[in-house]
Amino acid sequence: MNSKKGGAKAASGKWQTSPPWPKPRAAVGPTPEAQAATRIQCAFRQHLARKALALRRQERQEYLERMEKLQREAYLASVRREQEAARRQRQQEEAAQRQRQEELRRRGRLLDAAFEGDVGEIRAVLQEVEQLLTREGVGHDEEGRARRLRRRVATVECQDSHGNTPLSEAAAGGQAMVIQLLAELGASPNSKVASLDAVASVLQTWDLGLTEAMLQNMEAERQRRAQEDERHKQAEAKRLNLKVQQLAKEQQRCHKELQQAYCELNRRITEHEECERQCMGRTEFTLQAIKDSEAQVDRLRQEAQKAEEMLAMARLELREQTQEEEQEAPGLKCQVTDLHDVLMKDVGDRIRADGRWPLVIDPSGQAATFLRYQDTNYVDAVNPEHLRPERIRLALLGALRYGKPLVFDLREVDLFPVVQQQLEAVQPGLAPALLSRELLAQDRYLSLLRPTDGPEYGPTQFQEARLAHFRLFFVTQVQWPPVEQLQVLLPVRVQLPH
Repeated sequence: MNSKKGGAKAASGKWQTSPPWPKPRAAVGPTPEAQAATRIQCAFRQHLARKALALRRQERQEYLERMEKLQREAYLASVRREQEAARRQRQQEEAAQRQRQEELRRRGRLLDAAFEGDVGEIRAVLQEVEQLLTREGVGHDEEGRARRLRRRVATVECQDSHGNTPLSEAAAGGQAMVIQLLAELGASPNSKVASLDAVASVLQTWDLGLTEAMLQNMEAERQRRAQEDERHKQAEAKRLNLKVQQLAKEQQRCHKELQQAYCELNRRITEHEECERQCMGRTEFTLQAIKDSEAQVDRLRQEAQKAEEMLAMARLELREQTQEEEQEAPGLKCQVTDLHDVLMKDVGDRIRADGRWPLVIDPSGQAATFLRYQDTNYVDAVNPEHLRPERIRLALLGALRYGKPLVFDLREVDLFPVVQQQLEAVQPGLAPALLSRELLAQDRYLSLLRPTDGPEYGPTQFQEARLAHFRLFFVTQVQWPPVEQLQVLLPVRVQLPH
């Protein structure tokens, strides 16, 4: 019995001490392996961050070095161009000096031969002049014969520093044959002659029949020369007109190519900046593209400048050929220091009295710099981003609202038609309305407002007092803009101090 009770107690006690649920486990921290892995990952990430930072610093340093190299190369290229231009100018001056010396030697030989009666030497000098014209490319067609005739007459009518001519030297030396030869060659008798005694000596032995024949020959030669000159002038004027038209087309072509090159350069710069913002790397390719575009712009800018200079020279040659007097350039003139008074203040009300907006002509580019840093809404016409219709619309509305100038910088490119097209893209009829100032009348400018412009561009924000100060300026570095622009706009030529 006792053993059974003891066994029951023991069993009962064991049942009572055992809990009905499992015992909770004690909290266990990260294992040493996990801690080591975490430390390794942190160290690896720090290593990658330091490596990426070093790479970025290296790329930035390389970028700065490339930009410095590009600037240095651009400066050296500019210096080389200036040196090359100076070398060509020096060569031209030396060649001109040699030609002047040769001409003086021929003149001296001709005068001495006329005094001494050396007909052979006179013909030799004239033959040298003919050969010189042949080397210069003067042919034997109608135009070439006229040029050779004028050169021959100019040679036999040359003068020394005292006003003596071959005819007067021949008279002084008593050389009747030389006088006859020079008269037949077209020398004018209305020139300085020798002293009275020398003339009397020649006249004593002079054949009157020879005088009559000389006079007839001289009159016939004079008429023939007059007819030849008239035909030559007409032919030369026709040729120069055609040349001016061709050079004007060439100038327009150069300006168009230069405008496209500027657009390409701006696109390349935008691509490079986008590449840097997105940290895409490989910026050396975009930098090289910018460098190539800058070289293209520089080359086309030089071509456009050369085309403009050739056109200006052709127009000058045409004016001289048609004997037109040098006309005063239309419009206003002002010094760089007077730009604020002329443009911003309109001292004397000359711009308002004319009724046209100014076209500021300044090949130096200083007027554009002046207006860019004034309180103006500046539009760079060679930047496609600036010529977006929406940007032009907001620039125009801002200039009207705040009463300040709107400036279109055409640079050295004929972009006035492009600006007109973009104004028409903003609103049909906007270009003529703006140029004629009709946009400012009867609140017509309010038609440019859009519902999305916000309250700052509400109709009540535009005040008459501010509208009265609105200006529209076009700035160009082209020295001789097209005639159409000079009719629509008021030319204001900026003169640099001498």
